[in-house]
Amino acid sequence: MKNSLHPTKSHLINTTVLILDEKLPNEVAVDEILEKSGISKGSLYHHFEDLGQLLEVAQVERYAQWVDRSIEILIKLISAAKTREDLLIGLKKVTRLTQDPAIASTRFARARAITNAEHSPRFAKALAAEQARLTDALIDLIEEARNKGLFSSDFDARACAVLVQAYTLGKIVDDFVDDRMDPEAWHAIIDLVVDRVFLIQD
Repeated sequence: MKNSLHPTKSHLINTTVLILDEKLPNEVAVDEILEKSGISKGSLYHHFEDLGQLLEVAQVERYAQWVDRSIEILIKLISAAKTREDLLIGLKKVTRLTQDPAIASTRFARARAITNAEHSPRFAKALAAEQARLTDALIDLIEEARNKGLFSSDFDARACAVLVQAYTLGKIVDDFVDDRMDPEAWHAIIDLVVDRVFLIQD
């Protein structure tokens, strides 16, 4: 959360983020936010135009938290990698972490936020800023790995950054079906792409 936010506004956002961990945006009511935050309705509408804006800001905050965690993990990985094998092993671990069936709810929340942004220019602008922050961070990390002689230069860094995010989020198409694929088969094909396409070949 930005330090420049008014404490009341920050508390309202944080409270709504916690509620969104349990409910869909269209299930959240003003009265529930007021009860859990202990803040008056007048204060809520002083800081936000309406409930919709508060829900949008809270969804962006959840998205930003996910972006922060992702960047932190990848910075540690790229900084620590000394060899191609180090990077490959680390990326395999990241794949298994981000593709874990146990965090399917996170993929759904991200997809829901993106979908909701389609019809709200205000929401789309705020969410796009967080999305751009992640893409730019991935580009920087790809370039750092290239400077270490570990990552291939045969493709555009931005295209690679978008592809990584696409397959990370894309597993959602298998998260809700009855006959789900073997997770190890999914990991194996991503590992193959990372090994044969992304990394420098020995």
